[in-house]
Formats: sequence, structure tokens, C-alpha cells
Amino acid sequence: MEVNIFGATGLVGKLLLQECLQKEAIESVKIFVRKPIAIQHAKLHQIITTADTLDQVAHEIKGDVVFNCLGTTIKQAGSQSAQYAIDCEYPAQAATLAAANGVPCMINVSSVGTSEKGNFYLKTKADMEQKVVAAIGEKAYFLRPSFILGDRGVFRLGEKIGIYLMVLINPLLMGSLRKYRSIQAQSIAKAMLNLALTQPNAPKILHFDEIMALS
Repeated sequence: MEVNIFGATGLVGKLLLQECLQKEAIESVKIFVRKPIAIQHAKLHQIITTADTLDQVAHEIKGDVVFNCLGTTIKQAGSQSAQYAIDCEYPAQAATLAAANGVPCMINVSSVGTSEKGNFYLKTKADMEQKVVAAIGEKAYFLRPSFILGDRGVFRLGEKIGIYLMVLINPLLMGSLRKYRSIQAQSIAKAMLNLALTQPNAPKILHFDEIMALS
């Protein structure tokens, strides 16, 4: 299997990259990044690009699946328009180019609560989902995790407190609230890879329980 990863330097993306490089069934891994990463592997091919130059390397997006792990915050992006470009427009562009090259499947990290009636972030994810489906078709899959746990490489006191509280309340989220349970980034990465290998039996939208079952 030949795979493509967008967002390979993020919390989920870097773990997905590791999973793909270790999996015997994966023969080739292409990552689309702004600058080279310090990983060398026989399977790994680094394509240096941005959304502005993606058309120039469109021919590189080929194979069996595109993984979309792109995501940012307004604080990181600097504005709502910049966040929208990263969270929605870039994945949609990748989906369109992938479909033109015959890539049949795209697996995306979205968000619990995604809705056109939600806040800016949730509307952005809803737009992304709709545009990806329009480009790829029936083999577009969306993982909708709640708070993602993992090592982000920086210490933020507020975030650490939030993680502690989320872990405490997880067991209290039962029934229809289970989808709001926090989840490890590693579980999401494993679920994405396993989903790529077992597409026919998978739901199109995956929340906490479906993600954990695949991980």
C-alpha cells in the first residue's frame, strides 16, 4: 500500500507516520511538509510544499490513501481566515488533486461536534468534511475525536490542568456522552492506519468508540 500524509509533523500525524513506517503492509509513505523532518527511512519520501505550491507537486499525490491530519488553532494560525485555510481549504485542495490522480480514499481527523450550526471551529470542520466528500466520494472517512491527549512538545499549564480534568471525567461520560471522552493521539493514529487497511466494513463517521475499536 502507498500512503500520503498531510500534517505529518502534528500531534497525530507524527505518530501516524511512525505507525506507517513500521507496518509491513505499507510500501511507501509520502509526507507533504513545509520543511524536511529529521527522519530517514527507506519507505519515506518527503515532498516539500505548502498550500500555495501544492499544485506544482500534484503528481506526487498518488497511491491508495491520503491521510489528513492537518489542524491548527487561531492562536497558532494568527486569524480565523488563516485557520480556515489550514483546517479546510488545504485538505480540500489535497482531496481534489488526489481524486484527479485516482486516489480512492481519504481518511481525515475532524472533531466531535462538527456541525454547520456550531462555532467557527466546528463550522470549519463541517466545511472540510463536505468538500472532501465532494472530491473523493464514498471512501471519505472522518474521525471525530474530542480532546486529544499526547505530547505536544511544549509545556502549557492550562493545557496540563485540562488534560488532568478530562482524564478524571472520562468515566463519567456514558451513553450518548461517550463520544466526548478524551482520547490518546496514539489511538487515533493506529485507528487511521487500521481503517485504511479495512475500509469496506468501516463507518464514514467515527467517534470515540469506533476509533477505539479500530485502534
